[in-house]
Amino acid sequence: MVNTKTTLLGLIGYPIGHSYSPLLHNSALRRLGLNYVYLAFSVKPGELADAVAGIRSLNIRGVNVTIPYKEEIISLLDKIDPLAERVGAVNTIVNDEGILKGYNTDVIGIKRMIEEDAGFMIEEKNVVIVGAGGAARAVGVAVCESGAAGITIINRTHKKAKLLADFLEKTYSNLSIGYVELSVDQYYNVIKEADLLIDTTPIGMAPEIKVSPVIEPQALHRDLLVIDLVYNPAETVLLKAARDVNASGLNGEGMLLYQGIESFKLWTGHEPEVTKWKEILKKRKNF
Repeated sequence: MVNTKTTLLGLIGYPIGHSYSPLLHNSALRRLGLNYVYLAFSVKPGELADAVAGIRSLNIRGVNVTIPYKEEIISLLDKIDPLAERVGAVNTIVNDEGILKGYNTDVIGIKRMIEEDAGFMIEEKNVVIVGAGGAARAVGVAVCESGAAGITIINRTHKKAKLLADFLEKTYSNLSIGYVELSVDQYYNVIKEADLLIDTTPIGMAPEIKVSPVIEPQALHRDLLVIDLVYNPAETVLLKAARDVNASGLNGEGMLLYQGIESFKLWTGHEPEVTKWKEILKKRKNF
């Protein structure tokens, strides 16, 4: 029961109506008998600084950070964990008596999802990353640290793709890292040579579930593992296109689960049962 001693956790981003994080975290808090509640806060563009001030003044114990604020929020925090600093993106904030520290649990979430849920070993594989935002940076670090043979970034904006490629190349100088613009003529051959494609963009996310995928379906092939970090709906237009060519496909539920577990541990010192969270997601309906 919520009372005057209840500790507040939350999610900030825009939009956030698609998120299952409140459902998962609150279910774990109830099972563990912890006097916390997890809420979702829609923070409109231009209001991020006010939201961070609110975390301090309301003594919110911690929040998850989702699109589009994973990079922007760094300058508003007091401390940054070394991994988050290396990634250049924060998805988890811990509030210790007014001192806000940023973490990145996405990297762990991505690694576990690919290796445990897909049974795919990244080492010596060619990887294509679609997008160049905060999630893409975490994906880039995860696949670099897992020993990928080469990485190509595909993005609408040439400048952002180059910035991410330069960042990864500087940090992981032993890897071959390139980038191309979002044009079929440029990325078709890149994808044909790839083993793994990870779409980090929100294209196809609820409620816009019928929007065409960023990558044209004809570029996919049956030997490709396609991961779409969108998890609502469970099968995006991109994943359906992968299924149509008999390619393996996976949505972002695993990343949601594993990064959420790490965030939960940082806030509470307790660990949710991943099997319970998987059961909840299996029963849930798209909304």
